[in-house]
Amino acid sequence: MERREGRIRHGDIELYYEDWGQREDPALLLIMGLSGQLIHWPEALVRQLVERGLRVIRFDHRDIGLSSALPSSGRYHLPRAMLRASFGLAVDAPYTLDDLAADCLALLDGLGIARAHIAGISMGGMIAQILAADHPERVASVSIMMSSPLMPGLVPPSPRMLWTLFSGGFGGRKPKGLARPRPQDIADFLQRLSGRQHRSPHDHLVSVAQQALARAYRPAGVMRQMLAILATGDLRPRLHKIRAPALVMHGRDDPLLPWWGGWIIARHIRGAQWRLVPGWGHDLPESMHAELVQRIGALTGTAG
Repeated sequence: MERREGRIRHGDIELYYEDWGQREDPALLLIMGLSGQLIHWPEALVRQLVERGLRVIRFDHRDIGLSSALPSSGRYHLPRAMLRASFGLAVDAPYTLDDLAADCLALLDGLGIARAHIAGISMGGMIAQILAADHPERVASVSIMMSSPLMPGLVPPSPRMLWTLFSGGFGGRKPKGLARPRPQDIADFLQRLSGRQHRSPHDHLVSVAQQALARAYRPAGVMRQMLAILATGDLRPRLHKIRAPALVMHGRDDPLLPWWGGWIIARHIRGAQWRLVPGWGHDLPESMHAELVQRIGALTGTAG
């Protein structure tokens, strides 16, 4: 199976990407969530989508993985920013999700792709909403998974989960005296994101954590990405502009973003397909791959 990799420059940002499959096949851009690197799109899932007949692109957002890290300038107070966002007030941040959406368009431009199917999870689903609403000429279909419309007052994750997420990067609370979290600690956190039915084995999560830490460790980038989410504001006013075929999926057991956020997104997009999955949490376990491939494939019109 053909796989290409490279970097594309967007202003002062360099985005690292992988481009899978045949160039002539319909393109599917995978947009990862907060703090996630491109490897958090499981390779097995990518391969199944390629076999379905799609050219699949996964990439590292700015501030994460092998893409450019921003300089740590400015002082931001995350709890204050979260409180302001919960009341719909302005939040100061080095960039917003609109900037991350612009990165996606620059990546497609650099690859010579005029129009693509897009699929995003969590923060990536928020970016997908922006792309489909504000750049309809570039979006052939949109799949939004385990995401949020960022409406003020929507129930946030538990304080304990937020503290664990931000105290050391991708879900790894950094033990005192260590430069970075331990893979098993990250795996423990990731398993808490799982649903009751759809779960990944702990040893697999440890392996993924080891890969992620070997590629990059950017806790300051995670904080800036969270500020970008908080500074973007309510997405609901944009959703009525989406005309591309849309799929919205969410796990009933999601402990990070409540499932009714996905339901609200689906209600605001004309003709959107809504799928609430019992026993699914906030992750991409192997047991969900077949359904994801089938539903995304059907939406994109690829037969495999």
